Amino acid sequence: MGTMEYAAELPYPEIECAENLSDGKLLMPSYGGAAGELTAITTYCFQRYVTRDREIADALAGIAKAEMHHHELLGNAIVKLGGYPVMGSRTYWSGSFVNYTLDPKKFLRENITAEETAILNYERTVLALRTESVKTLLERIILDEELHIKIFKDLLSSL
Repeated sequence: MGTMEYAAELPYPEIECAENLSDGKLLMPSYGGAAGELTAITTYCFQRYVTRDREIADALAGIAKAEMHHHELLGNAIVKLGGYPVMGSRTYWSGSFVNYTLDPKKFLRENITAEETAILNYERTVLALRTESVKTLLERIILDEELHIKIFKDLLSSL
């Protein structure tokens, strides 16, 4: 699978906005919080390194790259809204947020739950945002997260 197979086939919207620090702050947990994109990236990289299953490892690499793109998009949106993309929301980001589970069946189930949580967090954030282009961005990212759930479920069912 190529990297594009880990993202929905729709373009990501451009962020056009005036400065809005409150909207920028709303993005921080998804950007660098305990359940945010940075944690997803580092978790999926760790899992890729420790798994012996080539199909799972390849999927984790592709999904981690998609999450890296989400992280970049959120960081750029935070800056455009007048904020600073600090790694962490209420506290600085920590490696303790990473899921260090070694068993592929267990970590795939946990990844599904983490992606479901990310979607729920994005949906809640959309409801609180005032900047329409940022809402549209989060709705687009949700499509990728839904795809990641499908991929993880397919991998889990093949074990």
